[in-house]
Amino acid sequence: MPDFHHILFPVDFSERCRALRPFVKSIGERFGAKLTLMHVIQLPPASYGDLEGGFPIMIDVPAMLQDGQKQLDSFFESPAPSLSVQKVVEQGDPAACITSYAEQHGIDLILMPTHGYGKFRSLLLGSVTAKVLHDAKCAVWTTAHTENPKLASRPDFRSILCAVDLAPESAGLMRYAANLAQEFKAKLRLVHAVSITEARPEKYMDTEFNQALFEMDREEIAKLQRQAGTELELCLAAGSVSTVVRNAAVYNNADLVVIGRGKLKDAFGRLRTNAYAVIRDSPCPVLSV
Repeated sequence: MPDFHHILFPVDFSERCRALRPFVKSIGERFGAKLTLMHVIQLPPASYGDLEGGFPIMIDVPAMLQDGQKQLDSFFESPAPSLSVQKVVEQGDPAACITSYAEQHGIDLILMPTHGYGKFRSLLLGSVTAKVLHDAKCAVWTTAHTENPKLASRPDFRSILCAVDLAPESAGLMRYAANLAQEFKAKLRLVHAVSITEARPEKYMDTEFNQALFEMDREEIAKLQRQAGTELELCLAAGSVSTVVRNAAVYNNADLVVIGRGKLKDAFGRLRTNAYAVIRDSPCPVLSV
């Protein structure tokens, strides 16, 4: 079973963040985890002065830190007595502060909503979320990138989807997802995007070739399942990874998608390359490990 002993919840006081409070409390209680709330104050670039020798804008940093601490202290109303909660306010780059704190304090799970602003919102992950996903060494749970995400107040996962590729690490990911599904008594399925070449215009007519690709991938995933000790239902489809995962999540009414993000300098096959797109397009929360 994934061990979530210490959970980090970055807080920016946005509506998305506030909407996550009941869920964060509940998941902390479920795993008996220590919960750390973190608020990071990022000073505007102008506060450091410009390159032409202009006078810097004077900012009362101690007052900002004090105000941030005051807001954080009232952010969780009446947490359960069994839930150990601590609050941290730091100054600096939010993503750097989050990942550094996580590494230094043995964080097992980072819980955070995604953000993105402006006309091209649907094409973006928030920059802080993207950096945390790239640099964090622990598991990261993110909400779906939707305008008004509606989340259950408790982590009641009934249908979990585990997105896998053909990398050897997928066997470990399958075991991880299987243990998670067992904890929540959820139905677990695998999903895999078959890579069909886009080079030939006649590809749609080459049904025998495409079928051979499907069978090859099916056999490789069967081998990985034997290594993992699982016998899970497999959803196979051709197309981009994010599209295939999204369609499978919608079809199976998934409550959670589990993906392998891989380490910073250790690629996790096609999923490492497509992790941001999967999280951005998923209709439900994503746990990347």
